[in-house]
Amino acid sequence: MLKVSLKKKFKDFSLDISFEISDLSYNFLLGPSGSGKSLILKIIAGFEMPDNGEILLNGKDISMLPPEERRIVYLPQNLGIFPHLSVKEQLLYPFICQKKQIDEEFLRKIVKEFRLQSLLDRMPNKLSQGEKQRVVLARSILARPKILLIDEPLTGLDFHLKMNILDFLKYAQKKFHLTVIHVTHDPIEALKLAEHLFIIESGRIKFNGTLKKLFHEEIDGFASEVKRQLVNLKILL
Repeated sequence: MLKVSLKKKFKDFSLDISFEISDLSYNFLLGPSGSGKSLILKIIAGFEMPDNGEILLNGKDISMLPPEERRIVYLPQNLGIFPHLSVKEQLLYPFICQKKQIDEEFLRKIVKEFRLQSLLDRMPNKLSQGEKQRVVLARSILARPKILLIDEPLTGLDFHLKMNILDFLKYAQKKFHLTVIHVTHDPIEALKLAEHLFIIESGRIKFNGTLKKLFHEEIDGFASEVKRQLVNLKILL
C-alpha cells in the first residue's frame, strides 16, 4: 500500500494532493499539461522534495530517503535509455547500480519474456521505438521495484504501436506483480489499462475512483471532458 499526502508551492502553482494506491494495481494519473502529474511522480521517486507531507510505503515513511533506497523506479517520458550502453549493458545496470551479484536466472527470464535475445548486442540508436520501450521496461523490472512510475511513455507513438505497448505493459504488470502509476494526458491509455483513475487539475485531484464510477458520477471541469472522451472511446472500441 502506498499512501501519499503532499504539498508543494511555486510562484504560480501549488500542489496539494492526497491519495492511496493498492498493491499490485494499475493506476492512472490523468490531467492536462501543467496540472502537476509529473511533479507527483518525481516527488514519490525522490527526485523532488515536497514542502511538507509524507509518502508511506507499506506503513514506512520514505519521504526523506534518497531515490536509490526507495525501491521505486521512475521512467521519464524520454525513457532514460543510456545512449552509450548496449542492450545487455542496459539490463545489467540495475545490478551494478545496486552493487548486487547478477541474478543470471532472473536475467535470462526477463530477456526471454521481453523478447530481447536478438537485441542484446545492439546499441540504442539501432533500436526501434518499440524495442526501446521493451528494453527500458525490462531494465526497470530487473531492479525489482515495489512501485513502477511511468511518465507519459507513449507520447508521439502511432496508434498501432501504442496499442501494442499498452498490451505489453498490462502483461508485464500482471506477470511480474507490479504496482504501477502511469501518468498520461491521453484518455485511451486509461481506458485500456486503468484499474483506478485519478484526474488532476491545477494541482488538485478532481476525481478518484474506477472507470465505472467515473461513467456514473456527475463531475465538472477537466474531469467532465475526460468522461466525455472515455465514453466516446468506449463506444468506438
